[in-house]
Amino acid sequence: MTDGDETRAAGSDGGAEGGAGEGEQAARSWKHVDHHAQRDSLSDRFARGGPADFLYGAVVSGFMLAVSSTHDASSDFVMLAVAGVLVGYWAAHVYVSAIGGRFRDAEHTITERLRLASSDEVWVLIGGVPALGVFLVGRVLGLDVVDAALIALWFTVLMLAVVGHLAAHRAGVRGWALTAETVVAGAFGLLIIGLKTLLH
Repeated sequence: MTDGDETRAAGSDGGAEGGAGEGEQAARSWKHVDHHAQRDSLSDRFARGGPADFLYGAVVSGFMLAVSSTHDASSDFVMLAVAGVLVGYWAAHVYVSAIGGRFRDAEHTITERLRLASSDEVWVLIGGVPALGVFLVGRVLGLDVVDAALIALWFTVLMLAVVGHLAAHRAGVRGWALTAETVVAGAFGLLIIGLKTLLH
């Protein structure tokens, strides 16, 4: 074997060892990224997937307020109904993310996936809290269940419009187009109020 052959052989062996080392390093990096994701700030998690989940939670909370806030309903019933359905939808998101994503992710155990999904999907719960808070404040101030729910629903309309406005503005939309997107975003809340009017 010539010196050149020996050099090439050594390089080949080094490449194989390097490939194995790179594979191990990639595996370590994956775990590092995974653990780092758990330490992400609240704003980081919101930017990654929060806006959609936040809106989802707000819409679910609004629909449940519209359906459950009858003249005969008590505050406790409305609060439990909204909170119960909201938690149910959050659990469904966690389940779908953890179990469904298992087909693409063989590196992490189901326990790890459930833990990460529970953290990432928390914005569904957060999105439903503001309307519930407004409803509770309305009841404390003396409004009946129907009126307190209606105020909470109008607050939801405002919240949806604000999020839509911020999203459009971030995308570079300005002028009348920005106004139009803001109105469209809030219009979904108006549909919920229309549902409440039909039901009650």
